[in-house]
Amino acid sequence: MNNTNSRKRPLESAVDGKENNGVIGSRASQAQDLKRRQIQQINWGLKEALAECGLVEFAPSDNSGDSGNNSNNNNNNMIGCQMDAATSPSTLRSSINALLEEMSRNGIDPNNERVLADLTEMIANNNNNILRKMLLPLYRVRNCNNQNLFSQFSQPEEEEEKDSDNEIIVESSSLVKILLRVDALQPTLLTALIQKLPELASAYDDDNNNGCISHDDVPRLIFQNIRWLDHIMDTSALTMTFVECLTVLASSSSSCEKTRQILLDAVATLPDILNTNGEEEQSSILSTLQQLRMEDPSLLIPCLDAVGSLALTELQLEDATRDALEALANVERWGLPALTTFIFQQGSSNNSDLAKEVIDEIRKLPLGKSSYDSDDMDTSSPNNNGSNTESLMIESLSRGFAHRSDLASQLLKSIKETATGEHLPADIWLLACAASANHHRSKVKSIFRTKANSGGFTSQLLRQSLSGNGTALTTLFNTSLLEMADGLLRSPDNAAIELGVTLYEVLFETFEEPIQRTDVVHSLVSHVCSGVGVKDAEVDAAMRAFTHIIDKGDGARALRTFTPFLSSMLDHLHQMSTSQVRRLFLLLFAAGSDDDGCGHDDEMISGGLGVGGSSTMGSACDDVQIVIEKNLSHVQLSNKRIGIIGTVAYAVTRSAQLLKQQEFIEAEETDTTCLPAGTASASSPIIKDITEKIEKAYSKCQPVGSTLVDTNLTDGNVVTSSHSSGSAAAFMLDELCHAVQGGRLVQEIRDWLDEKFCQEFEDTFVGDFEEMEEGQKGLKGAKDDGLDPHQIPCDQHDMALLNGTATNCIQLPGEMRFRVEGNDSHVYVKILPLLTSLNRSKREMLIQQLCPMFRLMASLSDERYGGRGLSEIDAMLESPFLMPSAESSGMEFEELSAIQQWVVTSTYFFATCWVRELINNFIFATDPSTSEVIVTSSSQGFECNEAQKKVVDRLKALLDLEEELRFTSSKCFVFSPPGLETLAAPKELYEVHSPNIEIPDVDPHASKAEKKAATEQKKKMIKRAKEKEKSKTKILKVKKKHEELLSSRALGALRPLDPQVCCAIGFDELGVMKGSNGEGSQCLSQVEVPACSGPVITLLLNLLDKSLSDILSAKKSLPFKSGNEERNDDNPYQVTSQSVSSNASVDAFVSHEDSQKHCFQLLESYLKSGVFASLHEHMAVVAELRCGQNSSDNDTDTEKKLVATARCLFSCLRTIFESELLTRSPSGKIYLYLLLKQLARGDRGAIRDGSVRRPSSAHMNKLLTLVVDNVSEIITGAYTSDLEFAMDGVKTIQSIFECSQRVSDSSFEAEAEIIDFGTRLSKVSEKLLKEHWPDDTKMNKSNVGKLLALFLEHAPNRMESLTLLVNEVLLELPHTEKCKGPVTTFPTCTSQSFGSYYSVVMGYLWKELVKLFGCDTKNPAVAKTLMDTMAELIDLLQSLFNLTKKNECLAKKAILLQQLKCGSKFIEVFVSKALPFFQVHFEQHQDAIFELIRRMQKNCRQMYAIIAHGKREKDVNLAKETPRAKKVLEIFIHKVKSLLKKNRCMTAMWTKTLKATDLDGSALSEEGTSQSESEDSGEEEEASVKEENNVDDDDDESESENEFSDEDD
Repeated sequence: MNNTNSRKRPLESAVDGKENNGVIGSRASQAQDLKRRQIQQINWGLKEALAECGLVEFAPSDNSGDSGNNSNNNNNNMIGCQMDAATSPSTLRSSINALLEEMSRNGIDPNNERVLADLTEMIANNNNNILRKMLLPLYRVRNCNNQNLFSQFSQPEEEEEKDSDNEIIVESSSLVKILLRVDALQPTLLTALIQKLPELASAYDDDNNNGCISHDDVPRLIFQNIRWLDHIMDTSALTMTFVECLTVLASSSSSCEKTRQILLDAVATLPDILNTNGEEEQSSILSTLQQLRMEDPSLLIPCLDAVGSLALTELQLEDATRDALEALANVERWGLPALTTFIFQQGSSNNSDLAKEVIDEIRKLPLGKSSYDSDDMDTSSPNNNGSNTESLMIESLSRGFAHRSDLASQLLKSIKETATGEHLPADIWLLACAASANHHRSKVKSIFRTKANSGGFTSQLLRQSLSGNGTALTTLFNTSLLEMADGLLRSPDNAAIELGVTLYEVLFETFEEPIQRTDVVHSLVSHVCSGVGVKDAEVDAAMRAFTHIIDKGDGARALRTFTPFLSSMLDHLHQMSTSQVRRLFLLLFAAGSDDDGCGHDDEMISGGLGVGGSSTMGSACDDVQIVIEKNLSHVQLSNKRIGIIGTVAYAVTRSAQLLKQQEFIEAEETDTTCLPAGTASASSPIIKDITEKIEKAYSKCQPVGSTLVDTNLTDGNVVTSSHSSGSAAAFMLDELCHAVQGGRLVQEIRDWLDEKFCQEFEDTFVGDFEEMEEGQKGLKGAKDDGLDPHQIPCDQHDMALLNGTATNCIQLPGEMRFRVEGNDSHVYVKILPLLTSLNRSKREMLIQQLCPMFRLMASLSDERYGGRGLSEIDAMLESPFLMPSAESSGMEFEELSAIQQWVVTSTYFFATCWVRELINNFIFATDPSTSEVIVTSSSQGFECNEAQKKVVDRLKALLDLEEELRFTSSKCFVFSPPGLETLAAPKELYEVHSPNIEIPDVDPHASKAEKKAATEQKKKMIKRAKEKEKSKTKILKVKKKHEELLSSRALGALRPLDPQVCCAIGFDELGVMKGSNGEGSQCLSQVEVPACSGPVITLLLNLLDKSLSDILSAKKSLPFKSGNEERNDDNPYQVTSQSVSSNASVDAFVSHEDSQKHCFQLLESYLKSGVFASLHEHMAVVAELRCGQNSSDNDTDTEKKLVATARCLFSCLRTIFESELLTRSPSGKIYLYLLLKQLARGDRGAIRDGSVRRPSSAHMNKLLTLVVDNVSEIITGAYTSDLEFAMDGVKTIQSIFECSQRVSDSSFEAEAEIIDFGTRLSKVSEKLLKEHWPDDTKMNKSNVGKLLALFLEHAPNRMESLTLLVNEVLLELPHTEKCKGPVTTFPTCTSQSFGSYYSVVMGYLWKELVKLFGCDTKNPAVAKTLMDTMAELIDLLQSLFNLTKKNECLAKKAILLQQLKCGSKFIEVFVSKALPFFQVHFEQHQDAIFELIRRMQKNCRQMYAIIAHGKREKDVNLAKETPRAKKVLEIFIHKVKSLLKKNRCMTAMWTKTLKATDLDGSALSEEGTSQSESEDSGEEEEASVKEENNVDDDDDESESENEFSDEDD
C-alpha cells in the first residue's frame, strides 16, 4: 500500500528483508515480534523515535549510550543531522508521523506527551549544540552500495579531503523543517524554538566579551526554518508566544547589539510566520509592534515593513494608518520617508475621512526648510543628511500621489479650502509632488492660478518653500516645477503671471547645475520667441524674470554662459513693447559684460575707469551694438525706437558700473588720491563714451533737411506733412527721462544732460517779456495795440503775431493766454510761433519735443531723483502760452482755411499736453510732508500752498483747453495726433448732389409710348428726390459720427495725467468744508453747489476712479503696467531695492507682492493727501444739498450737477469695495481700514504708520455702515427722476455688503452685521420700487429686475415679501387700464416691467421652497408649519399660472418660458425634498399631504398646456425646455405613486385622459389639433401604451393624468 502511515520504518524493513529471504515465521511469531517492539518503545522519546525512522544522528552508539554523535565523525559545521542512506526527507516525515500515531494509538505514549517533553528538553538543553544541527540541512552518505537510493534534490557536499568510497549528499530540508510538518510536534516545536530566542539573546549579552558562544547563527537559522510554513496548527498560541518573545527581546535590545539584531530579524520575519492569523491575533500583533515602535523609535521602519506585509482587515488598516499618522508628528527626519510610504501604500482608499486626516497630517510635515538644526536630526541614523532625507520624502510622496488619486484629490480640495495667509511651505512641495504625475498636473496648475488670484500663494511663500532646497527638489525640477512655472507664465491672470515670474527666478537661483539653469533660460526664451499667438503679458513676464535674475548677486555672471540663447531674442525686437525692449537690452549688456557684477574687480578699477574705457563690455555686446547702429540709421520711427532704447540702455549699464565701483570704494574707505585719474571727472573715458553715444543717437533722431523752408506752403502739403510721422527725438527725450528717474546715472552724466537740454529748451520753447519799470510804457506800442504792458515779448516775430502784423500765409491773431492770476511771469511758452513757422521741422517735429524735454528737465531737478528741487523751473508753472486768440476757436473756426484750422487744432493739442505735463511734474511739490522752500539765484522759491493754488489754476485751464480741443479737432478733418495717420473722411461727405429739379407733367398729346416713357422718367425723378431727402439725414449722422471719432482720437492721444494728480482732491483750494478738518457738519449750510460739483472736481473724480480701477481691479491678459507706455511705473532702469550682494534666501521679505507695491504706495499718498476724507466731505455736501433744508432751492441744472458728482463718487466707492486686493491680505485690510476711516468719518489723520494694527471685523463693519448711511441718504433722501443714478447707489451699497462679507469672520456679531447690511439693502430697493419714475424711464431687468432680486434676497421675511408681490402687485396689474399699469403700491410694476417682476418672483418661489427644508425636517413639531408654508408657496405658484391663463395679453412667449423653467425647478424641489418629507410624516398628516399633492397637480396641468401650446406655435425656446419639463412631470407622477404604494393608499389615485386645451383652459377644436395629430401619429400610438400603464401620456391632445379620488384608503 502507498498510504503514508503504512510506510515501513528502517528497522521494520530489515525484518521484512529477512522474511523475504526465506525465514518465514508463523503468525504467532509475527505477533511476538510486534509485542517485542511495543515493549522496546515503552520508554522511547524523541531521539529513539528519530533513530527508529532513519536518523543516524540519534541512533545508539556501540561505545556509549550517548546520542547525537555522528557515526562518520563529520567536521563540517554547515550541515546538520545524518540520515540513513535509504531514507529521504519525505519518507522521514511520513515515518515520524506514522510512528507517533502508532505510539499514541497503542497507548505507549498517549498524545505523544513523552515525545513532546523530550523535544522541549532537547531544545532547552541544547547538548552538544544539537539545536544547530537540527536547524542545518540534513545529509546522507553515499557509497558504491547505495548510490542509487538518493533523490534528485540531494546535492553532494564538496570536500577537499574525502574517502574515495563515500560522498556526502546534502538535502534541502533541515530536521526542524521536517518536524514542523508533523502536526503532533509543530505547536510544541514552534513554542520551544521561539522561547529559545530570548535565552540565546541573554547568552549573547552575558558572554559578549569572553566569546563563550561558538556559533552565533542559531537565531538566524531558527527564523529561516520557521518562516513560510504551509499551515499552522495553533495560531493563537503561536501569536502569544511570538508576542512575548518580541517583548522580552525589546527589553534588552538597547544593551546588546546581538540582541537588537535578533529583535530586528524577529520583526522582519513576523509576517512570514504569522500571516494567516485571525482578527484578534492580528490586533495583538499590531498593538505589540506599536508598543515596540514607541519604546524604540529606531524600530519604526522594521515595524512598518512588518505591518505592511500582514493581511489586515479594512478596520485594522485604518487603525494602523491612524497610528502612523500619530507617529508622523514625532518621528525623526530620517524616518519620514518610510512612514509616508507606508501611509500612502497601506492606507484605505475607500475612506474619505481617513484621507482627509492623512492629508491634514502630511501638510504639517516640516517641508521647505533650507537648513536643518542638529536637534532635528538623529546623528546615529545612516540617513543623517537633511537634503537626502527630503529627497527620499519627495520620491515617496510623488509615487504616493501618482497611485493614490483619492489622496491627491483630497490634497487639492484641502488646499483650495485653506484660507488666505494660512498656507505653509509644505503645501508647495506637496502640490509639486502631485504635479509630477501627468494626470494631476492640470488640476495642480488650476489650484496655483486660483490661489495666486486670491492671494493665498505669494512670492514670499514660494521663496520660503524652495530657496536653499535645490538638492532635495532635484527630482521635481523637470517633472513639475519647471512645468508649473511655464503654466503660470502662460496664465491669463496677472497674479498667476507674477507668481510664475517669482518661480522662474527662484528656480534659477536654487538649482545651480548647468543643465538645470539651461532649462530655465531655454523656457524663458521660448516664452519670448514663441511667435504668433504669444501674449504681451507673457513676454513681459519672461523679460521681468530675466531682470530679477540679473538683479541678484551673481545673476549676470550666471547668465553669461547663456548669451547665445539670449541673443536669439534680438530677432523678435519688432514684436516687443517698449518696456520689453528696454529689459532685453539691459539683459544683454549685463550678461555680455566682463564685469563680475560686484564692482570690486581690480581690473575694472584700473582699466574700466582709466584708459581702457570700454574694457568692461565683453565681446558678446558687439552684436548688440551692431543692431543698435542699424536701427538708429533707419528712417522708420519703429526702428529708431529700438536704436534709441539700446543707446540709453547702454548708457545706464555703463553708468551703473561706475556707481557700483564708487559704492565699493566708499565702503572700503579707499583714499581718493590713490584712484586712477578721471574716476569722478566728466573727462573720464567712460563718461565721454556715454555722452558721445547719446549725442550721436540724438543727432540721428533729428529730421533730414530740418533747416529747409517751405516757400510754397499750401493746404495740400500741410495736410500731407502732418504729425503722423512722429518724432524720434521726442521719444529719446522720454527714454532719457526714464533713465534719469531710474537713479542709475552718475552725476556727471546728469549734469551733462541738464546743461545740454536746459539751454536748448530755453532757446526753442521759452520767450522772455520785456523788463519794464513801474509806469514805463512799452517800446512796441503795447498800449496802442491793446496789449498788456507787462506781457510784451522781446521776440519780434512773436510780437507780430500778437499785434497782427505777421506776413506769412498762415498768419493767425495771437494772444497770451492762461496766465496764473496774481503772478507776474517773466517768460512765456512759444506754441503758436512754432506751428506757424515756415520751417517744416519746427512746425511738425520740434513742437513734439516740448513736453518730453520739459519732463526731462523736471526729472533732473526733482528731489526724488537726486535733483536740487523743482523750484529751479517753477517759473514754467505760472507762465502764459502764446496761442491763437480765443475767437479763432469759436464760431469763426469753420471759416478758416484748412491750414489755419490745422494750426489752431495743433496749438490746442500741444497746449493741452503742456498743461498736463506741468500738472504731472508739479503735483509732487504740493505735498506738505515733503516739499521745502528752496531759493536759488535763477528762480524764485515757492511754498506748498502756493504750489497747490497754481496746480488748481492749471487744472481749470486744462478743462478749458480740452473743451476747445474737443471742438476744433472734430471740425478739422486734416488734423491727426502725432504718430497717427490722418483719418479719411467718409465718402458720403464729399458726394455732389444735383440741385432740385422740377418734375414735369406728362404731355396729354404724346403718343402711348412717349407717355409710358415720360411716366417712367417721372417715377425715377420722384424716387431720386426722396432718396436725396434721406441722404441729407444720413450725411448728418455720418458727419456727427466722424466728428466724434476725430475728437476722441485727439483726446486719446494726449499725454496722460499721472495718478498722483488725484491728490489735488484733498487740496484746500478744492475743499468743500474749508478748515473743518473732517468735522465740518456745521458748515454744510454755507457750502455752495459749484464747490462740490464743479468741473475740476468731476475731472479729478474720474481720474481717481480710473486710477483706482487700474491698481485695484483684477484684470486679465494685460502686460504689467500701471499706466500707459509714456508714464509706466515699471521702469527697468530703476535701482533695485536690494543690494547687489544680497541673496534670496536671506532677503527681508515685504508683506505683499511686488505687483502690489505700486498699488499700496499710491493709496498711501492718497491717504496722506486726504483724498478719501475729501470724498466723505463731498458725499456729505451732496446729501445736504439734495436732502437737507435748502434742497427745495435746487433747480434742474443744480440737480444734474449734484447727480453727476454723486455718480462719480459712487463709481470710486464701487471700485474700492469691489477690490479683493484690499480684503485678501493683512496689508490690504489695513489699507482698507484706513480708507474707511477717511470715507466714513472724514478723518484726515488716518494714515499708515507703525501704530496701525490689523483691525477687527466688527470695527470695519461699523465704518462700512456709516458709508452705507451716506449713500442711502443721497439716493433715497430726496426724489430723483434719474433711475440710473439710483441704481448706481444701489450697486454701491451692494458692493459694500459684499466687502463686509469678505472682511467678516465667523463670529455671531459678524453674522448679525452682515444680516443688517442685507436688510438695509432690501429696504433701499423696496423704497426705489415704490417710487414714481418719469414715463420715459426704461424699466427692465437691469434696474427693476435687479431691485426686485435684492429686495427678495435680503428681505427679513421672504415669504411675506413674495406674498405681497404676488397678491398685491402682480395680481393687481390686470385691474389697471388695459393692463398697462402702474400698480398703486408699486408704481414700477407696469406692462413694460411685468416680465422682470414675473421672472424674479417665479425664481424665488422655488428658492424659498429649498430654503424651507433647511431645518430638521424629521422633527414632528415643525411638520405642520412646513406644510402650511408649502401650501402657501403652491398657492402663489398657482396664482401666477392663473394670471397668464386668465389674461391673454400677459401670456407672452417670455412669460410662458419662465413658467416652464421655474415650474420645472419647483417640481424638482418638491419631488426631491417634499416627497421624502411626506414619507416621514405620512401617518400623522395624511389628509394634508393629499391636499398638497392635489394642488400641485393643478400646476402640472397648466405646464402640460404650455408644452402643447409651444408645439402648436412651434416656439423654439419652449421646445428646448420641453424635454426637461416632461421628464420632471413624469418623475412627479412615479414618485407620488411610489409614496402611495408604500403607505397602501393606491385607491386614492385614479387615471383619466385630459382633453386638449388652450392656455386659458378652453377646449381646442378638432381643426386646431388635426395638424399636430398628423405630425405626432407615431407618438400618439406610444402614448396610448403609456396610458394603459398609468404613465403620463406624451400626446399634446390627449394627456393621461393621475388624480386623487375623494375616497382615501
